Amino acid sequence: MKSKKKKVRGQQRKLSKLLRQIDALPVPIKGNEDMRHYHVPGDDWIGMRKTSGRMKTAFCRRWIAKTEEFTRQMEGGEGFCKVVGLISYPDLSGSQIIVFFDEKYYDTFWDRNDSYQTWTPMDRGSLVTRRGIATELSEAGYSEVVVDEDFIYRSELWFYVKK
Repeated sequence: MKSKKKKVRGQQRKLSKLLRQIDALPVPIKGNEDMRHYHVPGDDWIGMRKTSGRMKTAFCRRWIAKTEEFTRQMEGGEGFCKVVGLISYPDLSGSQIIVFFDEKYYDTFWDRNDSYQTWTPMDRGSLVTRRGIATELSEAGYSEVVVDEDFIYRSELWFYVKK
């Protein structure tokens, strides 16, 4: 019989590897697509309940820093380009960095209110304040509800973008 309350072992080693993988993400290059996105590298241990809060904060800090780095690198290029960091909470492994190359697609990206998925802007709280993270990017929080045939999934989505 397996226990569901297993420890997440080797957290510091796993975190070091994850942070190296985040640092190694390549600079986005505009192709034929409207957007390019980067998912959290590696497995999903960072989103597990048993992963320590210190590890989660270190991940969030580095993910936002990588978003800031991409934003600086993409500034001044030709055409429209907007870099958005997304932290999915509590499932941090669902986080992304999204680079938009099409302004119309960027504007329509934020409209997520249909029978399957709903984003409701949150007026309270701040992930960076809770975690003690400093950033130059603007923060917007949404409460997400995804309704499927078999389940209802709820999460917080925190977006970071330079205004």
